[in-house]
Amino acid sequence: MAQENHNGEYKGTIIFGIVIIGVVAIRGITYFWSLSNFFIFVTLLILFSTFYFISLSFPNRLIRFRLWYFSLQTLLILILCNLQPALDVTNLLFVTLSLQVVHVYSGRAVINWIVLYAILLTITMILWQGLTEGLILSLFFMAGGTFVVSYEVLYLQAKENQLKSQVLLTDLQDSHRKLKEYAAQAEELATARERNRLARELHDTVSQLIFSIMLTARSAQKLLDRDPERLPEQFDRLEEMTGNALSQLRSLIAQLRPPINP
Repeated sequence: MAQENHNGEYKGTIIFGIVIIGVVAIRGITYFWSLSNFFIFVTLLILFSTFYFISLSFPNRLIRFRLWYFSLQTLLILILCNLQPALDVTNLLFVTLSLQVVHVYSGRAVINWIVLYAILLTITMILWQGLTEGLILSLFFMAGGTFVVSYEVLYLQAKENQLKSQVLLTDLQDSHRKLKEYAAQAEELATARERNRLARELHDTVSQLIFSIMLTARSAQKLLDRDPERLPEQFDRLEEMTGNALSQLRSLIAQLRPPINP
């Protein structure tokens, strides 16, 4: 499910990530304002935000250096979570990374990273609040994060299925067009073969009939001097052969004519 298209469908993830960073920034600044860890918190959050926005600006670079990117961002979150006194909303940054994971990884790698973030979130919450309260808060954060990430995964899957459907539709339309072309070519070929067959049949029939008529005419010519009484018989035969020839020619010519559309 690795998504290298970071255009329209990635805007929701970007906005949600920015909102989480904004919430952590506002809460952290007000929380650490008078504490010694204020500048450390601001510096670490600026580094995290900088890498986050760089990854959004150069998505191809993120795909290429994704292991280093997520490892570094995870380390920054862990440091932020371990600042004393601990901040309650810092763990939300794991949700931001989880949303990015579903865009740059696919298959089992997505599950592995999200499980890792769930474990790290649980550990940091237990270290901050104790076992019971930490587990409760971590389950609360994971429930919200799971809902958001699941929605993103389903949205990406729907977009991927839509793209596949569009590709399939295009392929089907192309196949349909080719089938129509093949059908037209096959029809033209069948018509040409039938015309050739009729042309050969016409040629053979005409040749035989004309040859027979010529022989009969020569016989009549010879009988003109030898046996004139047999001439009517030859003339009747010529008339019959000529009529048969005309009928066959008309039949063959009718078959050569194109069909008339109703």
